[in-house]
Amino acid sequence: ADLRAAIRQIKAALRNRIAASGRTVEDVFAVVEQRMRAEIEDITAARERGEAIWPVIDYADIAAGTVRPEALARLRRRGCLIVRGHFDHEQALGWDRDLVHYVESNGFFGNYRGPADDFFGSVGSRPEIYPVYWSSAQMQARQSDRMARVQAFLNSQWKHESEGVRWFDPARDSLYPDRIRRRPPGANSAGLGTHLDPGTLDLWMTQAYQQAFRHLFDGTVEQYDPWDAAYRTAGPQYPGSTMCSAFRTFQGWTALSDMAHDQGVLHAVPIPAAMAYLMLRPLLPDVPEDDMCGVTVNQTFPAGKTWHPLLMEAVSGIPDVRAGDSAWWHCDMIHSVAPVTDPAGR
Repeated sequence: ADLRAAIRQIKAALRNRIAASGRTVEDVFAVVEQRMRAEIEDITAARERGEAIWPVIDYADIAAGTVRPEALARLRRRGCLIVRGHFDHEQALGWDRDLVHYVESNGFFGNYRGPADDFFGSVGSRPEIYPVYWSSAQMQARQSDRMARVQAFLNSQWKHESEGVRWFDPARDSLYPDRIRRRPPGANSAGLGTHLDPGTLDLWMTQAYQQAFRHLFDGTVEQYDPWDAAYRTAGPQYPGSTMCSAFRTFQGWTALSDMAHDQGVLHAVPIPAAMAYLMLRPLLPDVPEDDMCGVTVNQTFPAGKTWHPLLMEAVSGIPDVRAGDSAWWHCDMIHSVAPVTDPAGR
């Protein structure tokens, strides 16, 4: 009922918990910040060498179980991935045509009377992400064996058993219905700002999430592993319309058209461990006592230059993609969609 009072209370409790370990908030944050600087320096150097930041793996290698160890290591370090040839190029283009027909034949903008979207409805332009979930094309992609193989491969990157508990089954995935993104000719979008989707104040205030992030608060920050699923499936999430209440190891998009890297594409901070920085940052003394760096209920978890300027240096867009490729990113990863003015509507 009183969020500001609750934030003050939880901050004091977490600081006391860290202090009980014999370390200070500044001590543990310095460990995380040093790790972030090392990762950002590596990303910056790779950019200067002209290298792609997002790892790329062929679907054929995933299906055959022949992904090279160095590619797996790169995936785990960056926390994101492009799957080349996830679906046949012509099949993806066909799904694109089917979706355009589905939206236009149903007169979406003239007839839609559903609930407003708290997040995507506020980007300052005609919506380009539509609350359309159950078209034939979407269902075909979700239920495809090729999708199941990629999801199982990505799930398996997580540590899913510990403390005598199997937190989830990596070979079994729930069918998650997500929206479609379409940019008609003349699209002029402000994009989607940098944010995360794993939760909001529940990440600090619930017992399960305090356990999930236990190493950040008990003085063992060096042991924090962003790939450890312990307690991630055990706790409740505060109600809201802008996040998913299920645990998703990765989030992903399937490209239904060819798109160049400078055409308003997905961007991310490719550092899975950046969540430690985000979780500890509100506990530092320069943040007001009743503020969690802008995190509140029923809104996406914001990230940006005000409180996280170091992390923003690492924001990296996906490379060129073709219809049928897919993009994936760790569920705790900061991501955004770049602004676009695209007369061709690509």
